[in-house]
Amino acid sequence: MAIAFSLLSVSMIVSTVMLSFALTDEVARMSSRRYTKQLIDQVAANIESYIDYMESVSAFVDSNPDVQEFLRGGDARRASDILGTIVRSRNDVSLLAVFDYGGRAVTHQDGLLFNPAIDPRKAAWYAAARTAAGKPVISTPHVQNAIKGRYRWVITLSREIRDARTGAGAGILLVDLKFDVISQICGSVALGKRGYLFIVDREGNIVYHPQQQLIYGGLKGENIRNVLEGKGDYFAAGGADDGKLYSVADMRSTGWKIVGVNFRGELVENRREIRLTFTAWGLGFFALTVLLSIMLSLRISGPIKQLRKSMQAVEMGNFDIRVDIQSEDEIGELGKDFNIMIAEIRALIEQNNRQQELKRKSELKALQMQINPHFLYNTLDSIIWMAEGRKEQEVITMVSALARLFRLSLGKGKEIIEIGSEIEHVGHYLTIQKMRYKDKLDYEIAVDADILRYKTVKIILQPLVENAIYHGIKNKSSPGKVTIRGGRKGQGIELSVHDDGIGMSLETLTRLSGEHHESKTGSGLGVRNVDERIKLYFGREYGLDFESAEDKGTTVYVRLPALEDVEEQ
Repeated sequence: MAIAFSLLSVSMIVSTVMLSFALTDEVARMSSRRYTKQLIDQVAANIESYIDYMESVSAFVDSNPDVQEFLRGGDARRASDILGTIVRSRNDVSLLAVFDYGGRAVTHQDGLLFNPAIDPRKAAWYAAARTAAGKPVISTPHVQNAIKGRYRWVITLSREIRDARTGAGAGILLVDLKFDVISQICGSVALGKRGYLFIVDREGNIVYHPQQQLIYGGLKGENIRNVLEGKGDYFAAGGADDGKLYSVADMRSTGWKIVGVNFRGELVENRREIRLTFTAWGLGFFALTVLLSIMLSLRISGPIKQLRKSMQAVEMGNFDIRVDIQSEDEIGELGKDFNIMIAEIRALIEQNNRQQELKRKSELKALQMQINPHFLYNTLDSIIWMAEGRKEQEVITMVSALARLFRLSLGKGKEIIEIGSEIEHVGHYLTIQKMRYKDKLDYEIAVDADILRYKTVKIILQPLVENAIYHGIKNKSSPGKVTIRGGRKGQGIELSVHDDGIGMSLETLTRLSGEHHESKTGSGLGVRNVDERIKLYFGREYGLDFESAEDKGTTVYVRLPALEDVEEQ
């Protein structure tokens, strides 16, 4: 018992320690997630504002009359002045140029020469702008080599300029943004000691990464696929200590994704100290629990041993034993319950013995009383009388019915038969009685066919019919009728035997319903025998019910379960 309590306590303590540490880690993770999300949302907003401004610049250039005039073949000087004015007010613009579809170009600065080895019309930003049909296009970081002798790392915004008069495409605007601006915005954010930000475009290309050269060289990788395919804005990768936590924010204008990366091991700085503290407290609680478990076990084991000895005595067949435990705790209650249980077992054994004796007596009586000698003598007398009167057909009918009645009564020694066989048995009995009483007796059998397959105790209807004839119809001055009905009722089956004879008084009905006395004449198996045999085989909730009134007849209801298979004992 002490070991069991100790193991239970260990499991609870370990679970509590692990849960406490997990909760601490989770709280730190959620705080880090919220903080990182706020940072990357702010970075995204800053970059969005920057891109929006550049788009505004491109829209201004697009609608400028001097630029429009240049694209129609006019003077390039005024268009260059406009571009120069814009660049002088923004030190983050590396190059601002306009290309018409006739091969001419103008930049923001005099003296800038285009690279003769490069055809701008074959550049990706040029083709993308023409495809976008007037909408701004943001490229991924690349080296711009359109200007002779100058190679700068930039992000290009390009768009097609349309003629203000005709609405047709007239040329391409190029705005090269210094990549240093993006780098400064992202590099200024600190996520712990090792955390960082990076940006990817729609296709998964790296726009910005603090270790961009290692990424391009294949020496470092990122979970780009999870960033692009993830349905949420947060996911984790790696193990518990060296894993990474990714927070993702989408940029509306560019379709880029800004990703903040935290290292799980940095969420709780004193992770090792916290583990040691939890472990120390857990060991202390464990030692205290073991001590208390031993003390509690010693207090409980004494009464339990006493109870165990009493149980062993019961196993040996001694049901006269009693347990004397004076404590008022659960063990004391268990001892009282044990004494009550032994008393109940003794009562059940005695009751079972009585029931078994009653069952044996009922079975013997059923075998002895299946054939009523008076009925047999009267039937044989009727057969002799009909034979002397040369009524061969009546003799054949009665002898056939009597033979089948005997065969069903014997039933190969089985006490449980189908309801169909019981109906057939009582039908043969009524056939014989009808021939004996002639016009004095009539009968009707109306039983639903769907209950004939269910089981019942044999010879339960014939005694009821016999009582109906001898006590109900025989003493009636006019002819009488016996009606047998049967069908489903609720979850069970109900059979009924009704006669329109003289009926019974309320006193007689009350006595018969309460005690199920046998017929005073000893006819058939008797009403009480029928009721007891039904209860013996199917339970106390089944049996006979009576309904009667003087000069109106009597009805006996037989309640049975709907069983298709019953094991005889």
